[in-house]
Amino acid sequence: MLNPVRASLPIFAKATLALMVAAVSLTGLVGCSSRSDTDTAQDKKEQPLMSQERFQVGTDLDIAMLKPLSDAYKQETGISIEWVLVDRQVFTIHFDEEPPLHFDVQLPKGVDMLMMHSAYSLADANASHVLQPVGSEKLTTRVPAQYKDPQGHWFGVAKYARTLVYNRNKVNEPELINYAGLAAKKWYGRLCMTDIYSPENQAIAKMMMSYRGTKLTPEILANWQTNMGRPSASNEDILKNIEQGRCDVGIVDSDVFWHHAKTHPDTPIRLMWANQINRGTLTNTISIGMIDDGEEVGQALRFMEWLVSDRGQALLAFYTSAFPVVDIKDDSINMQALRPEWTEFEPDLTALPDIIANHSKIEPLNMEPEPVLEDKAGAAASTKDNSEAEAVVQNDLTQASKQAALQRTQAAQSEAAGGTTPPIVMQNVE
Repeated sequence: MLNPVRASLPIFAKATLALMVAAVSLTGLVGCSSRSDTDTAQDKKEQPLMSQERFQVGTDLDIAMLKPLSDAYKQETGISIEWVLVDRQVFTIHFDEEPPLHFDVQLPKGVDMLMMHSAYSLADANASHVLQPVGSEKLTTRVPAQYKDPQGHWFGVAKYARTLVYNRNKVNEPELINYAGLAAKKWYGRLCMTDIYSPENQAIAKMMMSYRGTKLTPEILANWQTNMGRPSASNEDILKNIEQGRCDVGIVDSDVFWHHAKTHPDTPIRLMWANQINRGTLTNTISIGMIDDGEEVGQALRFMEWLVSDRGQALLAFYTSAFPVVDIKDDSINMQALRPEWTEFEPDLTALPDIIANHSKIEPLNMEPEPVLEDKAGAAASTKDNSEAEAVVQNDLTQASKQAALQRTQAAQSEAAGGTTPPIVMQNVE
C-alpha cells in the first residue's frame, strides 16, 4: 500500500526567492568553477568562431522560461538555439485517430527539432509524418523505456505529474484521495478541469479503465462533467479560477503548478499527489523529436543528447519546474533544488507508449438530462445516477483514513520548511 503524500506550499515557498534569483545563473546547479583566468581568456578568443553555429527548436513551452537553458547550452558549446513557437494543434492527425491518405502539417520554416510540453503532442507529430527516427545510443540508453517511443521517434526528457490541486482555505486535505474522488456529489460546481477529451484527461480515463472497469469509469467521467460544467481552457486557467473562487479543486500538471507557486508565493492553492493509496500518480513528459526535413540535424542531435546528460537534465528540470527522467549521478549537482521533499511521490507505472498505443476514446456515461438547480446543495441531487462512483469514493476515503498516522500534515510540513536552506549556490556568470 502506498503512503498518501501531500505537497504543501511552505516547503518551496521558503526557497522561492533563491529559485528565482538562481534563474539568472547558468551554473547555479553545479559547483563553482576552478578554471583559471587564462582558460577564460582563451574561451573568449574562441567564442566568436563558434557563435555562428545555430539551429531552431520548435516548442509550445514558454520561450522566456527556456532562454536560460539555451544560454547555458551556448556557454558550453558556443552554439545558439533559436526557439520558435509551435501550436500543438498544428499536427493535423492525432495519435488516436485513423490517418488519412495525405497530410497537411505547416511547421515554421527552418525548424530542426521539436520540444513539446506533452509526449502526446510528439505522438501527434509522429502520426502526422513530421518526425524521423533517431538512432542515438545515448538517448536510447539514458531515457527509460516508459518515457520514449520504441522506434525512436520521440524521447521524454523531463517528467511531471497530472494530479490534484485545491484551495486550502476551502478544502481539507483528507477530502481528496484520487482522481475518481472528484466524481463525488460534494464537488458539484466546485471542480475545474480541461476538456474530458483532452489527451491528458483521456490518459487518466484509460488508466482508470484498467482497474475501475468499463462500467464505472464512464460514470466517473460523466460526474466530472456534471461537477465542472464548462471546461477550463488550460492548466493556467484552472489555477486562476481556483484563486478567484470560481472553483475549489482541479486537475493540472505539476510543473505548471510549481511554476505558478514560484511566481505567486502567497497563493492559497496546494497540490496533492493523486492515487497514492493504489496505482500511483499518472506522469507525462516534456518530449523531443527530430523533424524529418530539418537542415541542422547534427546540431539538433547534439542538443538532444546534451539534454539527457546530468547537467542538461538538471538545467532543463530546474527551468521548466519539471523532474529529471535520468538518475543523476553528478555529485556537484544539488538535487534538493530539483526534487525538494514535497515533490516525492509514487508514480503510476503505465508506460507512455502503451497509453499512446491505446487508440480507444473513453466516453462519459450518457445520463438522462435533468433540470439544473441554481442552489448547489439542491443541484447535487440531480446526480442521482452516480451511486456506484460515490461508493468507490467512500471506500477510498476509508482506506486512506486507516493510514492517517502515516500522512504528513500541513502543520508538520510547515515546521520542516522552517529549517529549509536555500537549495542553490548562486554564482554570477560574466
